Amino acid sequence: MLRRFRKREMVRIGLRDLTRQGDLVETTEDLSNLADVCLTGAYEVGFQELAGRYGRPMGVDDSGHPQPSEFAILGLGKLGGQELNFSSDIDLMFLYTCDGRPPTARAVRGTHQRITNHEFYTRLARLILKAIHDITADGNVYRVDLRLRPDGRGGPLVNSLAHLEV
Repeated sequence: MLRRFRKREMVRIGLRDLTRQGDLVETTEDLSNLADVCLTGAYEVGFQELAGRYGRPMGVDDSGHPQPSEFAILGLGKLGGQELNFSSDIDLMFLYTCDGRPPTARAVRGTHQRITNHEFYTRLARLILKAIHDITADGNVYRVDLRLRPDGRGGPLVNSLAHLEV
């Protein structure tokens, strides 16, 4: 569905560009906004799947009170600058706010499995990448580059804010 949606929108944006109904800034902004919408859709589907299986990731604030752990997809490079063009890949970084665990173990194939927030968000990032980057009969949504992350290809797929502060 994401692939077909992106193709339709790329045609719309391309026709608008070819007929000079928008300038370069509007076109690159539209292309960047399209990537944001596609990433949001992939995130929402992946998050619902994992939260249904493991529960919503929780952490503890500075006062010791439970709080939801939040997740962000950072667009770097041209995506972050709202300057995507028709052939751009997207540079991404995945972050989450706090370590901890989803509140309850969920039955998975007859066993109760608990995972950490890091494991939850790593699985979420992989689902997002599968939805966006993997090539199917309909192609891919975007080529994804993860090399601009702090540790490049050698580091973890997702990072907590605390890890980045070190």
